[in-house]
Amino acid sequence: MMDKLEAFLNRFIGPLAQKLSESDHIQAMAEGFMRTGPITFGVFLFAVLGNLPIDALTNFLTSTGLKSSLDAVYNAGLNILSLYVSFTIAYSYAKRKNENAVSSGLLSLMSFLIIIPQVVAGAEGDVTAFSLDYLGGNGVLAALVISLVVSSLYCALAKHGLKFKMPDGVPPMVADSLEPMFIAMIIAVLAFGIRVGFSLTPYGNFVDFFQNVIGNALTGFALNVPFMIVLVFLANLIWFFGIHPNTLYSPVIPMMLIMATTNIADFQAGNELTYLAPALAYYFAGLGGSGNTLGLSFAMLTAKSKRYKQMTKIGLIPNLFNINEPLIFGMPVMLNPVFFIPMVINCIIMGLVGVGLATIFPFAYNPTVALLPFAVPFFLRTFIGGGVTMTVIACVCVAISALVYFPFFKIADRRACEEEAAAELEAAAAEKGASNE
Repeated sequence: MMDKLEAFLNRFIGPLAQKLSESDHIQAMAEGFMRTGPITFGVFLFAVLGNLPIDALTNFLTSTGLKSSLDAVYNAGLNILSLYVSFTIAYSYAKRKNENAVSSGLLSLMSFLIIIPQVVAGAEGDVTAFSLDYLGGNGVLAALVISLVVSSLYCALAKHGLKFKMPDGVPPMVADSLEPMFIAMIIAVLAFGIRVGFSLTPYGNFVDFFQNVIGNALTGFALNVPFMIVLVFLANLIWFFGIHPNTLYSPVIPMMLIMATTNIADFQAGNELTYLAPALAYYFAGLGGSGNTLGLSFAMLTAKSKRYKQMTKIGLIPNLFNINEPLIFGMPVMLNPVFFIPMVINCIIMGLVGVGLATIFPFAYNPTVALLPFAVPFFLRTFIGGGVTMTVIACVCVAISALVYFPFFKIADRRACEEEAAAELEAAAAEKGASNE
């Protein structure tokens, strides 16, 4: 069965994963979102501090005026995330094509700002301004499409000789800035045409059209509990056979950002979280790193073999900080038939149990924990995200993971003990033979 499954993955999933890894558009999208990491890391402390469920702290921040300043930091970060995305994705694509990455990114950013609405309704009439509704999570998908189209067009036009050539004696900085002159004009005209064209439709603008026609369908398909659990399941499955899960996660990064930013916006406004259940399902299903190996780390505390006792010392502490490569490659878990079943079914059990317990024992979830660095231990993340209740639920999920892994680990541990005993007997026999000589 394992051979057939591996053959299936190598035949169908392997080529697909390879195409995704070789696609300049997919890789530019993944790199572009990763390049927004400094923005997330820069604001996460302010976002978490400004939204901790502690009444005394909230009252203090509000009375001193610090709350508005903390919100301003968040607004300058994730609430205009679409601006950063429109630049970084176009930059990453042009860089992969060995074209002027900065010019590509700037033209993409310009196009996005041209296309989105520039009027905000005010108490005394309309005001010329950019609305955060289009610059934040709601505009991410539109920014993604615009950046890929603009950067692709920029690179195609550049390769067809539409660069403005300057004499050799012109300083490189001047030449680089004037080089895309004709391309910039073409892209600006295209963005203008899109803006005018969609202003004549019932949607009024491209972002609203895209969100209503495509965006809602995508979020409806992806941002739900079953999809999140299946996503983690497939990621664990391909990781077992050596295909990195980022290959699967990269195309859904925009959905994850929409889920996180929408929940945070709801939380700040005091509204019910739009994507509470999917966010919890994704977290609990993926608890313990890819393959849910934190449960395996705790199961390994019962190890009797020297090999796995040593591996426990190496793997447990890093796994608490969501670093499980020592176990994935060192045990190994990857391509080890003994651990196939727990590696692929743990996420399903943990996701369903976690969401189920959260439904039975509801808690006030703070979605700003999505901004915390991945290496934050689960017990600290869950305490910030949902207090004692969420922490207890997470501990239950980890305990279930350990129980699922336990019988399979004991098989591996028993085999290791037998191998060590055989090696010791062989060494003793060799030593005895050498002494007789």
